[in-house]
Amino acid sequence: MMSDTFMPSPPTHVPPELIVDFDFFQVPDGLSDPAEIWHQLVREGAPKIFYTPRNGGHWVFLDYLDIVEGYRDFQLFSTYQTPIPPIEPFPTMQPQGVDPPQHEVFRMLLAPMFTPVAIRQRTAEIERRSRRNIDSFADTGACDFIDDYATKLPTGMFLHLMGLPEERLPEFLDLSNVFFRSNDNQARAQNLEQIYRVLDVMFEDKKAQPRDDLATKILQARGHDGALLPYQQKLDCAFLLFVAGLDTVTNTMAYIWRYLATTPNARAAMRERLHDPDALMRAVEELFRINAVSNLYRRVTRDTAFKSVVMKRNDRVVLPNTVANRNPAVFMDPDVIDLDRQVNRHVTFGVGPHRCLGSHLAKREVLVSLQCWFERIPEFRLSDEGHRVHAFGGPVMGFRNLPLIWD
Repeated sequence: MMSDTFMPSPPTHVPPELIVDFDFFQVPDGLSDPAEIWHQLVREGAPKIFYTPRNGGHWVFLDYLDIVEGYRDFQLFSTYQTPIPPIEPFPTMQPQGVDPPQHEVFRMLLAPMFTPVAIRQRTAEIERRSRRNIDSFADTGACDFIDDYATKLPTGMFLHLMGLPEERLPEFLDLSNVFFRSNDNQARAQNLEQIYRVLDVMFEDKKAQPRDDLATKILQARGHDGALLPYQQKLDCAFLLFVAGLDTVTNTMAYIWRYLATTPNARAAMRERLHDPDALMRAVEELFRINAVSNLYRRVTRDTAFKSVVMKRNDRVVLPNTVANRNPAVFMDPDVIDLDRQVNRHVTFGVGPHRCLGSHLAKREVLVSLQCWFERIPEFRLSDEGHRVHAFGGPVMGFRNLPLIWD
């Protein structure tokens, strides 16, 4: 029977040759790409499965097939209670933080709202928001891409989908920043309480004034037996949508625009395919592959020997997508950005039962952003300050600023 506590065991079961002193939250000063801390591990010959004592202690998988198995084998690698560093209690995010079959009710509830057809119907709204944001700075010849665009579009779309006023954008950005950046236990605990208070107030408003929005649909959700689902589970579902759809898209966009700003040939290639949906989507898939920003967590459910490595129940595992997506056994010329790559089995959105429900929305937001941006700003580059960006690691990697200029 599973224990009520989910703290990892002391690492006495880890042999010395599998211990690597590695902190994925820490990016050395002067390193412009936080993903490099991961690829440096591979270049230095780190074990394909290793243990680091940092951040409460956890395993790291570096092989594509091991990472895929970590996603698919939910019976061994659970998504329930996985935070790094460990924190208890931690919200059970629905459906991501619950394993099959318990996750099916909320996944079935959300899935129709995030199908390719449903997301295509949101294209006009994404375009409207994208053009409005770009128009606000296009004539100035400069912007901080993250502050002025990349944070505003996905977070604004979240507020729109949930039926929340756009004036609350700064508040949600602050909450998201603490959730993804802090590894201070007290700050993280306070942040969780703040997010849940905000969501509770949102649902109280929807009870009084139901609307045609995602928050109201979640509030009114019923189980297979027709009974209303528990209120806490609805809060947990809203919590997942809040943290899942904001930071990852923001930082993926930052990576993409940083690449385009420093690569004239890539800018020309994007301009050529702006109105060719198939060619543009191939390019978007490749940019998601090479710019995978998330390092996702799993928790070992029982004592086991995985690939002959002894692991204990409640050990944490980190699955770095950026490493999987550059495995030469899977991708031809994996470090080359091929905007016409035909076979692209990247794991940026995960695989298996917990594959990201919002993947189609994320890709549509990037695709529309590229179209709107290049129509208005066909040429751009990093400013002098843009070459000295402040990078950060953690479960989502990225940059704190990205100053761009154009003529």
